[in-house]
Amino acid sequence: MWEIQSCQRSDECYPKILRDIKTAPDILYYVGDISACENIVIAVVGKRNATERYLKIARRIGEILARQGFTILNGLAAGVDAYASEGAVEANGRVVAVMPGGLDEVYPKSNQKLAEKIVQAGGCLISEYPNGSRPQKYTFVRRDRIQAMLSNKVFIVDAEKNGGTMHTAEYAAKYAKPLGCFVEGTGMKSPAGNRLLVDSRKASAVQDTESLIEFAGQPDYAQMSLFV
Repeated sequence: MWEIQSCQRSDECYPKILRDIKTAPDILYYVGDISACENIVIAVVGKRNATERYLKIARRIGEILARQGFTILNGLAAGVDAYASEGAVEANGRVVAVMPGGLDEVYPKSNQKLAEKIVQAGGCLISEYPNGSRPQKYTFVRRDRIQAMLSNKVFIVDAEKNGGTMHTAEYAAKYAKPLGCFVEGTGMKSPAGNRLLVDSRKASAVQDTESLIEFAGQPDYAQMSLFV
């Protein structure tokens, strides 16, 4: 089993991005290299039961952003989160996974091997909960809050209007983090939650690699399709 370490607000290892947020946890538990949080971090999130198309898009987004040098962050949930993280790891990128319970047990268990790959690749797992803490309904929502806190920007691949991903969108607004959403091209139907956020001007629309990297803040990019 891996070594679980802790980091208090007063410690040098405590993520700088959290220091000025009064409601940030006073202590974090982590496995791996917590310095991954000091890079520019883009949260890439979405629903668990996404279609194969959106899972492929999530993986591609993780890969593209990792190759551009960004750290990918999400909750390691099944579906979009896991695929985005896999894409980043396969591109030799760093991933930060925020857990809804203690780090002595990966949730969901199906992502245990992915969690190990994240740590081996120089990323980390983070939680505000000590060993023995089991995920509860409320801890998933609180996990979404930390995802927004730790990120420089938040990107939604696929969200329903009333889905759990919208909690992360709400926290992104609360902590003034730029929000982006994937939208389909002409003649194709975009996810309802994504469209709602874009139409209400709460999120920037991202349709291809060019606009994705522009949203992430990297001026140097190659024009290509997300679906190649």
